[in-house]
Amino acid sequence: MKNLASLTSLRVFSVVGKRLSFTDAAKELGVTQSAVSRQIKSLENSLNIDLFNRVGNSVSLTKDGESLHRRIFEIFGLMEDAISDITNSVQQRKLNILAPPTLAARWLTRRLLSYPHHFPGIELAVHTKARSDIRMDCVIHYGNQPTVGSESQQLLLEHHIAVCSPKLLQDRDAMRASCLLHVFDDGQRFPLWEDWLAIEANHPDLPINASMEFASLELAIQAAKNSVGIAVVDRNMIEYELSAGSLVPISAATVVGPRGYWLEISSEHQSKGRSVELFRWLRRVRETDTETFE
Repeated sequence: MKNLASLTSLRVFSVVGKRLSFTDAAKELGVTQSAVSRQIKSLENSLNIDLFNRVGNSVSLTKDGESLHRRIFEIFGLMEDAISDITNSVQQRKLNILAPPTLAARWLTRRLLSYPHHFPGIELAVHTKARSDIRMDCVIHYGNQPTVGSESQQLLLEHHIAVCSPKLLQDRDAMRASCLLHVFDDGQRFPLWEDWLAIEANHPDLPINASMEFASLELAIQAAKNSVGIAVVDRNMIEYELSAGSLVPISAATVVGPRGYWLEISSEHQSKGRSVELFRWLRRVRETDTETFE
């Protein structure tokens, strides 16, 4: 039977895996680089697996190392949270949330007004990209269904409509001479227009011969506002433009779902008081939101 790894070696592994540098890990832990190297070597020997790829002075996690680090990093983080909760540590008074960029910019930021009241003195960090060295308290996930193993609440269901500028809507000849505005990602065009045309294929004023593609929804929205053409957009993402009148629907046709946004908290973070509070607050914000389109 293999010897169990020591907590010291696992702690060192957690920091090295976060920093991907023996030197930086040694500085964070307040020990020598050779001490860090010995602990990692001891851990690899006790587990009989390689945790790091070593090329010159650079290191990277192996596949086994990545798998182990995700769980070890989470466990040590939860231990730190537990200590922070009972000691009221100021250094730990920060909450992290991960959200898709467009949702974060166009929906979430408009609903953070009451955050300081509910979480006085606790800083909020809104991330749009996952990081291995930061444990997210809550995640907003885009897709057809929530992540398995998480407690979840559907925040939004997509409601796609075709929109253009008021100027274009008032000049039907100009509308027909404009462009269909598409959004693509990683070389693949989203089927937004195809889904919308399945509902309203015979709209008389749609552009026929011209189209443009944009690498982000934000670019397509700006192009539509500038009368370049017509875009199919989830109306949850253009609340401000619809309210201000800078974008207007060209018809009542709406594609509902199947994708949407899910607020999630992992099973590990369900034991962390502030993570649960953040999850419940965001859920209440959604439930009391008066600007829904469902």
